[in-house]
Amino acid sequence: MSLCSLLSELDRKVILFTYEKKGKNQKLLPFSSLTDEYCSFILTEGEYILWELAKRKLTEAEIIAHSWLVSSKKNGSLVLKFQENNHLNISSLFDNDHYVGHWLLEHGILKVYFNYQDHDYDINIIANNNRSIHSALQIIDDACIDILKVVPLSHAKYGKALID
Repeated sequence: MSLCSLLSELDRKVILFTYEKKGKNQKLLPFSSLTDEYCSFILTEGEYILWELAKRKLTEAEIIAHSWLVSSKKNGSLVLKFQENNHLNISSLFDNDHYVGHWLLEHGILKVYFNYQDHDYDINIIANNNRSIHSALQIIDDACIDILKVVPLSHAKYGKALID
């Protein structure tokens, strides 16, 4: 079993926090650092507490109200459209490829699962309080971790979603 499969929600938050606040220019936190002691230390650190306070829970209503643009430094951008029945439509921003997946909302964290171009994706999206550009941790093929930015796309008729 891959180490990625064993990552808890807390482990994923610690990795995301470490990337966003501790070293954007460094590589992602290695698995060997994710000891119980390290995670316990991070969770009590003031900087982590402030980081977590800047996050919020997503709601089902806002998830299905928009299409969402997902982008990373390493890969291309995808557009995700969430359906009420937990189905997901995925399309590439640069071609006409279409895929399907599923999603669930757990403790305000949006969990997304799909297969795209023969790779399995497991994404946890955590919303920001201060802006509409959200953060996500992506695991590809249960082996590779990447950080994403996720933005709700909104038609001008329904309101401005891109607030910074």
